Amino acid sequence: MLKNAFQSKSSKSYLLIFILVLAAVLRFYQIDQPFIDAVDWRESDTATIAENFYRGNWNIFYPEVSWNGPGNNYVGYEFQTLTYITAFLYRIFGQHDWVARSVAVLFGLWGIFAFHQLVRRVWNQESALVSTAILAFLPGNIYVDRSFVPDPVMVSLVVTSVWLLVAYLQTEHLHYLLLASLIGMWGFLTKISGIFVGIPMLYAVLTILSSKQRLRSKQLALLGGAALLILIPVVAYYLWAIHISRTYPPYGIAAGGYWVWKFGLHHFLKQNYFLPELYAQLNWLWTKPLIILIVVGLFLRPPYSQRNSNADEPLEIRASKAPWLFHWWVLAFVIYYLIAAKGLVENPTNLNIINPAVAALAGNTLMVIASLTQRIVGAPGAVALIAVILLAIGGVGSKNLKLMYSPYAENAYKLGLALNQISQPNDLVVTIAQDIGDPIAIYYSRRRGWVFPPPVALSKLDWWNGIQDDSKAIRLLKELQTQGAKWFGIVKNQKEKIWKENPKLAEHIEQKFSPIPTPLLKCKHCKNIAVKESPDYIIYRIP
Repeated sequence: MLKNAFQSKSSKSYLLIFILVLAAVLRFYQIDQPFIDAVDWRESDTATIAENFYRGNWNIFYPEVSWNGPGNNYVGYEFQTLTYITAFLYRIFGQHDWVARSVAVLFGLWGIFAFHQLVRRVWNQESALVSTAILAFLPGNIYVDRSFVPDPVMVSLVVTSVWLLVAYLQTEHLHYLLLASLIGMWGFLTKISGIFVGIPMLYAVLTILSSKQRLRSKQLALLGGAALLILIPVVAYYLWAIHISRTYPPYGIAAGGYWVWKFGLHHFLKQNYFLPELYAQLNWLWTKPLIILIVVGLFLRPPYSQRNSNADEPLEIRASKAPWLFHWWVLAFVIYYLIAAKGLVENPTNLNIINPAVAALAGNTLMVIASLTQRIVGAPGAVALIAVILLAIGGVGSKNLKLMYSPYAENAYKLGLALNQISQPNDLVVTIAQDIGDPIAIYYSRRRGWVFPPPVALSKLDWWNGIQDDSKAIRLLKELQTQGAKWFGIVKNQKEKIWKENPKLAEHIEQKFSPIPTPLLKCKHCKNIAVKESPDYIIYRIP
């Protein structure tokens, strides 16, 4: 299929390099943007952990946040691959947002390369190139790959593990199995949701070994040992994370609040299993043209080994494919969605785990379309059609990316910078960002302090959508004051809401705290002058 368009091995290599370079250009665009975009909450939360490593808490088993006051604020989060590497690079380049984003981008680019190698082994070289181009230009993948969240790191490691597992099954070279096990363990540690890819991995094992008539007890025992090598450290680490979350405030645990067993199946069903929200998320992650290609790809037969493989591939690879691997990947995601739908739609970066599978399915659809076109207008016309479709997806996707890059949390970012300029390094700050609970202003203040309401109280009171009880809020503010809080900062939209809906709390703030002039901010995004009250936020001194 389209072999005339890719006649030489070197042309395929050059095309892959071109795809990777273009992918890098798209991901490094606005690489110095502060964490003020659509997932600013998750990014700034992650950034506080990297900052605390950088400040001297280098024990990777004790990730620490800055938004719950002084003391040891350890959290039971994922294994801190992204933040730990970032903190180390801070020592070389300084604490800059572009450094943090670049780490995620580099993992994402490696994931694209590993995906190409995986598709080449389970399907063929031509399908690998087209599918890789789709993954490289996928709007949601571009966005997540340059976000300071663990998802691009986990996905790149998991895809690499699947690729190396398939390589081992095809060649029986033990170093592939060892690397697949270690990298898979690393990926599952980095984010536990990657473990659902174990389902397509199991399919690959059974399919390839059966095709080679190697489904024997000795081989299965070896693979079982590799599985234990992966799972034992992963289980041990997350048991440790649970221990941390139950021992230290703010008692945070990774992915602790979104599972079906917490809310009950009836709640998920009442919400139509969050399918309208899922469609809205996928619409910007993938675009409508790509969704059509993906849906068609679900019903197409995948490329098979002998008919579509390259002659320059070793016979051991041509004879041992896993053609339905990505369909099983989609099935694994469906299982994941059934038990964690709420978390997947509320945190769209979690959906990144399905992107490799849908890129492959869309790539197969595109190859079928191109094959039909080739019969009519020849290979050059087919290649041109592929390029036009990819450009159409990129054109629609660019509008989605522009929306996701919008500075949603810019006011809270400016608030954090202002607090940094007026406060002393050991001062404790209290902040209310554009979303209650968002720690972005804490992070950019480079201080410790509290989001308001404080995390433990916030989870108990369920005030995520607004403060419901003035007297309790006043009591919480007084408690923070006795614990040493020196500054109270609030963005304008929340100030207007509280002054309207919580008059007693507003009165307490006005009477007990002192508003201060807004400092002249030193950042390329900031243009406000020194006035008593900024149009974006207001800061009070706590006596």
